[in-house]
Amino acid sequence: MVIEINDKIRRLLVEYNPQWKNLVEPRFRHRSALEKIRKRISEPQIISLCGLRRVGKTTLLEKIIFDCCKTHGADSTMYFSMDDFTQIELLDVIDAFKEIHGKEPKFVFLDEVQKLDNWAEKVKILYDTKKYKLFISGSQSLFLRKGSRESLAGRIFEFEISTLTFLEYLEFSGKKHLAQKPLLYGKELEAEFNNYLLTGGFPEMIGKKDAKLIREYVKNSIVEKIVFSDMPRLYQIEEPAKVAAILDVLVDNPGMIVELTSLSQKLGLSRQTLSKYLDYLEQAHLVVKTYNYSRNRLTSEKKLKKAYPTFLTTALYDLADPSIIGKIVEAKIVLATGAKFFWRDAYKNEVDAVLHEKQLQPIEVKYRNDPRETASLKKFCGKHACANPIVVTKNTREKIGGIKLIPAYEYLLNNSN
Repeated sequence: MVIEINDKIRRLLVEYNPQWKNLVEPRFRHRSALEKIRKRISEPQIISLCGLRRVGKTTLLEKIIFDCCKTHGADSTMYFSMDDFTQIELLDVIDAFKEIHGKEPKFVFLDEVQKLDNWAEKVKILYDTKKYKLFISGSQSLFLRKGSRESLAGRIFEFEISTLTFLEYLEFSGKKHLAQKPLLYGKELEAEFNNYLLTGGFPEMIGKKDAKLIREYVKNSIVEKIVFSDMPRLYQIEEPAKVAAILDVLVDNPGMIVELTSLSQKLGLSRQTLSKYLDYLEQAHLVVKTYNYSRNRLTSEKKLKKAYPTFLTTALYDLADPSIIGKIVEAKIVLATGAKFFWRDAYKNEVDAVLHEKQLQPIEVKYRNDPRETASLKKFCGKHACANPIVVTKNTREKIGGIKLIPAYEYLLNNSN
C-alpha cells in the first residue's frame, strides 16, 4: 500500500509540474498583489495566499513558479495539490521529488493545503528545516487563518487575494488605456464600470453579459461550496442552511446595520449563534464588517456594525430598484479601500466609510443623478478634524466647499489597495 501511494505521488508530481519538461510562460494579467508577494520571496517566512474561491490564487502561483524557474531553473520548483490527499506526509512528497531530480527543491508550492489533516504542523516541520521557501494556498482562507494562528505565528506572511479591482478589470479586458485619461474616456469608463459591477470582479466572468449565468456562477461555484461544504468541515455547524439564510439577508441589504437581537429573532437563532456564524462568514471572506467610528477603537467595536457581502454583482438583483446599484458601489468602495469604519450619530446622520490612516478621510457614496447633498459629511467634519472629504458619484465631478465629488469609476482607479 505504501509503495502504491508513493508511486501515485511521483506520478502526480510529474503531472502537476509540466515546467520540468517544458517551461512555458503562463497567460497572466497583472495583479497588484504580485509585486507585494515578490518583495517577500527572498525572506524566510511562508507566503500564504488566501481569499474567496475563483479569484485567481492558482494563476498567481503559476506566475510565481514561472518566475522562480527563470531565475533558478525549473527543477528548483515543486508544486503539489492536496486535493486527493488528507493523510499524506509532506516529507514523502519531498522524497518523491528527490527521487525524480536527485536533489532538494528550493521553492515548494502547496495548493489546497487545508485539506491535509493537521496541515499547519506538517508545514511547520518543513519550515523548520530551513531548506525550502514555502508557498501555501487554499480555496478556504478560514482554514488557513485558523491554522496560522495556532501553529505558524511569526512564520507566515498572509496575502489576501480579492476579486479584481476596477483597474485590474480593465487590464483583463484589454482596455487599460482608458484609465490613463479618465477625462477623455469618461463615457467609456462609465460603461466599463457597469460591466465590472456585472462580473463582480471575478476573472472568469470577464466578457460575460448573461446575468443569469453570472448569478449561477456566484451562487454555485462560490457561495454554496463554501457554506455547505467548506465551513461545516471546520466548524460545528448543525444547520448550514441557517448560515445561508444569514447571507441571504445580507445580500438583500448590503451595508445593513447588524442588530443581533432583531436579526436572531427573524432567523430563529440565538444571539450567540448568530454572532458566531457572522464571524465564520467573515473568516471565510464572504462578509466584511465595518464599525461605527470613535476615537477609541475599543468603543468602536462595541458600537454599531455594518456587514457587506464580498461577492456582490448586479446579476444578483432586480435592477428595477436603482438604489441597489448604489449599495453595490458602496460595498466596492469599502472593499477596495479596506475601510474599517463608517459613522452614524444619534440623529442618523451617516457617512458610508471613514479611512483612518494619518488623517481621517470620510467618504459618502451618492450614486445618483443629484449627489450634492453633503450634510452628513459636513457634520462629521465639524465633529472630527478630517482631510479631503469625498462624495463618490455616478458621473459628477466638481468641488463644493472643500468636498470633492468624483465618479465612482475614477475614485476606484486611484484608490484601491
